[in-house]
Amino acid sequence: YWWFVVHLRVEGTWELIMASLLAFVLVKTTGVDREVIDKWMYMIVAFALITGILGTGHHFYFIGLPGYWHWVGSVFSAMEPIPFFMMTLFAFNMVQRRRREHPNQAAVLWAVGTAVIGFLGAGVWGFIHTLSTVNYYTHGSQVTA
Repeated sequence: YWWFVVHLRVEGTWELIMASLLAFVLVKTTGVDREVIDKWMYMIVAFALITGILGTGHHFYFIGLPGYWHWVGSVFSAMEPIPFFMMTLFAFNMVQRRRREHPNQAAVLWAVGTAVIGFLGAGVWGFIHTLSTVNYYTHGSQVTA
């Protein structure tokens, strides 16, 4: 159950909190309509939850469940960077659509930088972590613990 707790906490909580904070900062700094941001948020939430929940199947490698779970988990784990990439596109899109220049450019750069670093850290490195050869050493042997 440990992997369900960790996996679903990351995708079901922290990724969505990051997306909502990013949306809030972008509403305040760019002046873009909230309806546009809401549509992006629905897409990010849907992709994060679908890929996150089904992506837990890559943890089933060692517990003896049917082999198809490894494929389901691997495919959806490979798709887990999509929400982070969508957040990055979302941030750049909102900054380009802005209606006003915000006096605090550091806040705008923080919002865009958070999306980019989230994509690189959790998206790209998270994807590498789910590959079977890497997963064998990081999950199975508890090296990361």
